[in-house]
Amino acid sequence: MATTKTRARRRFKPPFDAKKLRRTAIRPPTHDVKPDAFTEQKTVLSLPADADGPPLVKTRLTKLGRGAAARWEVELVVGGLELHPVPPPPLQKRLIPIRQLARRAIHSMPASMPAIDAAKVAVRPRTRRVPERLQMKFGKLRYDPTTIFDPEGRRAYYDTTYPWRCLVRIVTPRGWSGSGVLIGPRHVLTASHCVDWTPGWMTVYVMYSDTSWLASANGTWAYAATRVSSTSYSADVADEDYAVIVLDQPIGLTYGWLGSRTYDNGWDDATTYWHSIGYPQDWSGSGEIAAWQTDFKLNELDSASGPTRLIRSNTFDNWPGQSGSPIFGFWSDGPYAVGVVSGQSPDFNWIAGGSMLPTLVRQAWNEHP
Repeated sequence: MATTKTRARRRFKPPFDAKKLRRTAIRPPTHDVKPDAFTEQKTVLSLPADADGPPLVKTRLTKLGRGAAARWEVELVVGGLELHPVPPPPLQKRLIPIRQLARRAIHSMPASMPAIDAAKVAVRPRTRRVPERLQMKFGKLRYDPTTIFDPEGRRAYYDTTYPWRCLVRIVTPRGWSGSGVLIGPRHVLTASHCVDWTPGWMTVYVMYSDTSWLASANGTWAYAATRVSSTSYSADVADEDYAVIVLDQPIGLTYGWLGSRTYDNGWDDATTYWHSIGYPQDWSGSGEIAAWQTDFKLNELDSASGPTRLIRSNTFDNWPGQSGSPIFGFWSDGPYAVGVVSGQSPDFNWIAGGSMLPTLVRQAWNEHP
């Protein structure tokens, strides 16, 4: 929770600005992908029990497409009965007091990309067209119902290169819940209010686009300092609004992950450092289109102190669905997230950051490598 403080001098190097990024090679650490790190994946379906014995189940395996786009399609046929997906087990929760995280505070956790990925790090994604955004109507008045600052800074994209493919779409029992990013071998960073703390289950889809995705995994644990929900969200907890999800599969080994870093108020008001990726509702009501934005400035509140920090922006565009999106920059050793998109108001959009972010990531890594 934010308290009064004196602004500190900058202690850490800022990320590369747009000019330096164009002429500098980004070289994050790399890791090997071990096939035995992955367990068997299964989908469980249920159907009504019949007193006469088990039903006859027929299967058919069909290969679709060619080359890198080839996929196997598994078809199940059960005569006269309806199949129902069985949801994954609910998340287990691990709430760690802020004071405990503050005692263990670290500055950063590293990024990493697969060693077999020979392509250089892309500092801008491949953009795509987006349908015209729907507007709300009241008589002759047409308006957009949330906080998008003029001029619109977001661009639609689809990119399977590192780090842009690290974006995930989050689904819970409530449906599409928000956005997140791979932050470790089996770890996702998102907003705490995107988690169903009832508890409910969570599934993440890597680089989801138009009903297809690169990979998916189910959450097993949710790490946070504070359980934040849509009903409990307020200015008092906005700076604590992030969570780290542990997955049942190490999909980060295949696609890489972003690092995490403590935001420094010496970086305030710079407009060419930052990037964000997420799934806004205004381009697709079900989160089919990924959005990228850059060239916006951040400003840490003067009242922010301690391991959690509330950062605001009046040039970053935020729409429901982008909650949990990472705010990140590029350093020489890779992309690092410094905050998580949390909320919005008519004048500012809000980002949660601070040293608790990389410290929480490390805690989840240590307990679930």
